[in-house]
Amino acid sequence: MAQYHSVCHPDHLEPLELEILNRRDAFGLPPKDACDALVDIFFKWVAPILPVVDYHTFMRKYNDPEDPPSILLLQAMLMVASRCSITQHGLDEHTDPRVLYKKTKALYDAGYERNSVTIIQAVVLLGAYWEGPDDLTENGIFYWSRLGIALAQVLGLHKCKKYIGLRPSEHGLRKRIWWTLYTRDRSVAAAFGRPLHINPDDCTVEPLRESDFIEYDPKTQTDYPPTGIQARFFIEYVKLCQLMDLGLCLKLSSRLARDARSAGAAQCELGLNEWLVSCPPELHWRQSRHTFLSAILFSSFYTIVCQLHLLQAPYSSKESQSSAFHASSTTISILETLLSHEELQYSPSFIICHAVVSFVTLKCQMDVSLPSLLHGIRMKLEANLELLDALSKTWPIAKLFVEFFQTMTTPDQFSRLLSNAVEKCRERILGARSDNAYVPKRSAPYKRPKLQQVILPQSRIVFQILARETQRRQTVLLQSRAPRFMPHEVEQMSLESVSGSNPESVDQESPGELEDTLESCDPSAVLANLREIIRVGNSQRADNST
Repeated sequence: MAQYHSVCHPDHLEPLELEILNRRDAFGLPPKDACDALVDIFFKWVAPILPVVDYHTFMRKYNDPEDPPSILLLQAMLMVASRCSITQHGLDEHTDPRVLYKKTKALYDAGYERNSVTIIQAVVLLGAYWEGPDDLTENGIFYWSRLGIALAQVLGLHKCKKYIGLRPSEHGLRKRIWWTLYTRDRSVAAAFGRPLHINPDDCTVEPLRESDFIEYDPKTQTDYPPTGIQARFFIEYVKLCQLMDLGLCLKLSSRLARDARSAGAAQCELGLNEWLVSCPPELHWRQSRHTFLSAILFSSFYTIVCQLHLLQAPYSSKESQSSAFHASSTTISILETLLSHEELQYSPSFIICHAVVSFVTLKCQMDVSLPSLLHGIRMKLEANLELLDALSKTWPIAKLFVEFFQTMTTPDQFSRLLSNAVEKCRERILGARSDNAYVPKRSAPYKRPKLQQVILPQSRIVFQILARETQRRQTVLLQSRAPRFMPHEVEQMSLESVSGSNPESVDQESPGELEDTLESCDPSAVLANLREIIRVGNSQRADNST
């Protein structure tokens, strides 16, 4: 067991308080190689989703015995990383997440750390600990999320004026901490149905930009720009959490009228579509070019789609049901891909919510009457249970969902549903046959005489075009032969000469009325007008030649 290599303890603690912390082994650390591995896990898998610690500043202190990092922050980081490494290294007294959690909480309760920003960083990481079903106790994620928001608001992280005068790196770190708390608030509220604690109307902090992820080491006076797509990932993840507001308002406002809920759902759906269009292509998840961050991002996206459908039930449309089925199926595919790449163990705790929502969405569609679709849903549900069982190795709380859902998807239940679906199909077929046998046939539609039936369907469009042309040509001829007529008189004469048909009106009529308009065009009148145009044109040419 290694000990925290601090030169001295802070002066504000009494000797008794330090003795209690020593008895609780609050300053005890895992062996150096285990610490190094856990720190690597933290920055590779945890920090992109909880970007509250500057990598270069921390690592400089971590490797400097004379200026070590905060023991509160270090223990919190080791605690979060140890949860992800359970399936790799197993549990021991040094890397057990529960043991590290108790050490971190003891340091926090004793007020060992005095730096406000460091305290909030540790509280954010404590909120990532999830052991049991409770969410309101001091061991629950909802408790730490609410506490972190309160501490951040006391520090003014939600007000842009509090950022004036800060160094760019400190400015960016505080913004990242605030928006991380925002994402935690939304994800926890969505998972537990709890009220939101951050009101966007009270916040004036600016949205995140990639420049907020630039780190600065004052000791070396070096700027470290963000690497990879981590900055773009978190910016897009924050936008998704902002879209959760609309869905959560529908969920938490039980008195909302149905029309208002539909309008809110439509607005949320529009926001999801706009987000999908604007999301950078490199963050789009594809199974053929899978990445961890794109999988987490789009698993969140499809979970919101499912939640939006569930919030509208039982009044959701067929399009919404189809979209929800696709979204839940895609979420399962994403989680299966994470499992096949041995990355599921590094997923954050809210991935359990994604698996649960996809299960509930599919379960709600099990009353379908198509046996083939019911069989497909069964396969997806069984895969979902396997994923939750795999998640339980990292997050023990997932085992409770596995045991609960297994009671809802027994083989007997599937057999009964499948039999009902087959019976419904049989009833539809027999019902259709009986309807055809006993319902009197409708009267046959009107058919034209044989001659017109042969000629008119092929030529009526041609006649309509000729009608337009004859009107135009007659107008030109009348103007040339009778210049004394006024233009409106010429137009009236030409219209009367085409048997009262108005070609321009045809262009303005609906497709359903087009056939009646064409039927009213008398072919004999059109042909008579054409013959007259030809005769007049020939006489004009004869006069001109003489």
